[in-house]
Amino acid sequence: VGARARRACRRCYKSSRSHRHSQARSSALSASSASSASSSNDSYAKTLSIWLLENERDDVIDTDLAILLSSIASACQQISSLVKLAPLQGNTGAAGTENASGDEVKKLDVLANEVFVNTLRSTGRTGIIVTEEEEQPVAIDVVSGGDYIATFDPIDGSSNLDAAVTSGAIFGVYHPNEQCKVDASMDDVLEQCLTAVQQSGEALAASGYCMFSASAVFMITVGNGVYGFTLDETCGEFILTHEKLKIPEMGQGGQAIVSCNLGNTPLWDPKLAKYVDTLYSAEGAAAAGLDLKHNKDKPYSYRYIGALVGDFHRTLLYGGIWLYPPDSKAPEGKARLLYEVAPIGMIAEQAGGMATFGDKAEKRVLDVVPKKVHQKHPMFVGSKGEVERLQKFLA
Repeated sequence: VGARARRACRRCYKSSRSHRHSQARSSALSASSASSASSSNDSYAKTLSIWLLENERDDVIDTDLAILLSSIASACQQISSLVKLAPLQGNTGAAGTENASGDEVKKLDVLANEVFVNTLRSTGRTGIIVTEEEEQPVAIDVVSGGDYIATFDPIDGSSNLDAAVTSGAIFGVYHPNEQCKVDASMDDVLEQCLTAVQQSGEALAASGYCMFSASAVFMITVGNGVYGFTLDETCGEFILTHEKLKIPEMGQGGQAIVSCNLGNTPLWDPKLAKYVDTLYSAEGAAAAGLDLKHNKDKPYSYRYIGALVGDFHRTLLYGGIWLYPPDSKAPEGKARLLYEVAPIGMIAEQAGGMATFGDKAEKRVLDVVPKKVHQKHPMFVGSKGEVERLQKFLA
């Protein structure tokens, strides 16, 4: 990892320096622009590999976790390329099967899952892999060290792919668990692995996602804040672009945004549906006793992509709240606890926000211990202030 990181850093530094020199030459007629470009030439392009090494050096993570996270980033780069080229390579559309959760599988779901499983398997740093596309946990029979439990949704929002709309991959890495031993019989291995992966979000060692959109963005936390990296395709490395992110609050740069599937509100608990209705008009909010002074008495804006990665990424950067409650057709919710809800919940809390559920939105999603590998679960996630306003309304 060290040698690779140093080589990548030199390549990306040269790439970014060359790009900045080009910008400076093209804006030479502007003294202020030239001055800005000149000062930026001395900046340092920190790669994800270097960031992982720094966290390893500071004992935030161990070597095995650093290698595992580096391999996840490598898989994300491969999948980002597959997503971009899918229409040209005939990889759009359905694969003709359903996954463990009963969802229609897209061709890219299958390809992305293979990339993740094969990449993580080759590192030898994970003892168990849990993926949305596999009904049972995958026990790795050759482990060099670490024994971490890696969980992921290889393509979140895959229904958007054929329309070239934002999608992404979500991952969670749980601390090693001694219960899954590959030298036992296959039946015993399966039973042990099922028990091993049933851990709450408190057992997460790292969480993150990679969003495939105008840029490929890799967001990650290892328990010391949220950091974001953007893929520089000129050198093939993720470059640090967001440091110690905090979900902005209203009045502190945050926007009044509510995100949910409005088509499902008739299926929701009536009080929660009423909450959403009140956000769209100052009169309705006043009648319901909801104070909009934090938004200068203006109604909220509605934004919804239909992919957890995209909607949460906007919430992380802009503020607001994202609602994915249970309804009469899906009483357990629709997002998967192990590899969607818990990892996003960890990122939200590390960014100063909240991720909750319950009739009064009062329970932490990170406290929930799954009873099934692909268990679904509801979630309300956003800035601390927005979730607290929801809690107050539902109380």
